[in-house]
Amino acid sequence: MYRFAYRLCGEAEAAKDLVQETFLNAYRAYDRFRGDARVSTWLYAIASHACQRMRRKRKGEPERELSLTEFVPTSEGEFALQIPMEGLSPQEALENKELREILDRAIAKLPRKYRMVLVLRDMEGLSAKEVGDILGLSERAIKSRLHRARLFVRKEISGKGVAEEFHRDAATMDR
Repeated sequence: MYRFAYRLCGEAEAAKDLVQETFLNAYRAYDRFRGDARVSTWLYAIASHACQRMRRKRKGEPERELSLTEFVPTSEGEFALQIPMEGLSPQEALENKELREILDRAIAKLPRKYRMVLVLRDMEGLSAKEVGDILGLSERAIKSRLHRARLFVRKEISGKGVAEEFHRDAATMDR
């Protein structure tokens, strides 16, 4: 839960607060838990809503930029960038660093509603149904947003610089 909260908040203290608020809200609402979803799915939904409330309170503060290093799972199930730097020439190491920066910028430009789906589905490994339960969306909507998120990142990486166009298109498609 902390890892998920940290990805959403971007700051250790805010993530700790979010985890604490999530479990406190879960304790208070336990009698309303219907049991038709897994407890973890229910907790992700509570955390997602708590994060939205926290963001509304902090409105005006810049959102943190997400780093790709948070999204590549290691063999232990943790997330860390796995671009081997040992044995690389200085040119190859520089190219890897530049790629990482491009990916970081692409993910940071991704609108929050798409980033949430990308994080929950691809990084947390939840099913489309579970992500839909958390965000209150249909499985079809989750798949659509995930496709748009992946397409956006792919286009950003390819150097086409479509961030503004994507925001405009996404806004008209979601109406």
